[in-house]
Amino acid sequence: MPESHSLEHPGAVSRIRAKWRGVEPTSMIVIEYCGDGDPAFGGTADDRALGPDGYILRHEQRVLKIEPVEFATLEEAHEASKLVKNRRPQSMLGVAPTWR
Repeated sequence: MPESHSLEHPGAVSRIRAKWRGVEPTSMIVIEYCGDGDPAFGGTADDRALGPDGYILRHEQRVLKIEPVEFATLEEAHEASKLVKNRRPQSMLGVAPTWR
């Protein structure tokens, strides 16, 4: 997917909201997508959530039960994505919504 589809880019909010077809989620988290293919099948994907203080959570932080930040609106998630402090090269930011 082209980098311009990443959450921090202008137009991301309207593009994502159009896919939701008028049904807003109850909450969402920001995900940093990095790599390709499921590691269980030889791929290199290593996707991670955005945690407190604007940092993408490392695996050891998740083991320590540090939870991803939940956002109430897509605009909040978009603004937070612009401020990520430890984004990996070649990654893309997206949003994972929850409707329940």
